[in-house]
Amino acid sequence: MDMNMFNKHPLLSGCVAIILMSGLPTSVFAGAAGSVLLAFQTIQSQPYAKDARLVEIKGEKGDPFPNEWSMLLADPTARGGVREIGISNGLITAERTPLRGFTEVANSPVIDSSKLLVDAPALFQAVQAEAVATRVSFHWLDYTLQVPANSLSPVWTVKLYDSLGGLVGTMGISADTGVLAVPMQLAEGVTSETDTKKVGGLVGKVSDLATQTAEKTQDTTLRIIGDLQEFLIGERTIGPGSDK
Repeated sequence: MDMNMFNKHPLLSGCVAIILMSGLPTSVFAGAAGSVLLAFQTIQSQPYAKDARLVEIKGEKGDPFPNEWSMLLADPTARGGVREIGISNGLITAERTPLRGFTEVANSPVIDSSKLLVDAPALFQAVQAEAVATRVSFHWLDYTLQVPANSLSPVWTVKLYDSLGGLVGTMGISADTGVLAVPMQLAEGVTSETDTKKVGGLVGKVSDLATQTAEKTQDTTLRIIGDLQEFLIGERTIGPGSDK
């Protein structure tokens, strides 16, 4: 691509910038539950937030993301001292105050909001990278965020399952850095796919989606830029022609 051509034609340069920004997808990944950080902000806007302490976030059966984030709070104003909130895309979808089954919640370490920096897409990318490195496939995921004992930083514990619901492995991702906190621990009887060229299951499907999206975006974007270039200056030096 001849970059000098853009300097000679400011209008083309500005149009190209607009096309590039509008043509690129905001994210390859889309989950019904939306942003974890948005879910946390939703909790912070509720009347009980001044008394409640967030101690756990869960998301179950993600493919790759769950339909809802479940936020568990130690709340002295709630009956039983516990409040469980379901949130999807920043909207509260469920709320309950169970009386039993959460006896240890009051003593659980609080999740520091300043250390909750890894949102859903980055979290899944970290899981995907470890699954590829370990060469295991999976079909859905369970996510749990807690502060481990003798620690100040929260960690995402991620469980990977196969298509039949069997546990494939468990791993941990730091919520404030996104780095691997606990290497993949394969479930009993699960082995790496050492005899295959490609990891299957959800991780393979998402890898294919990311690659295909990038390729299609690039090809379409270059074609549009080339059409615009040909219209403005009478020649095409960028991308395939409209007949390709």
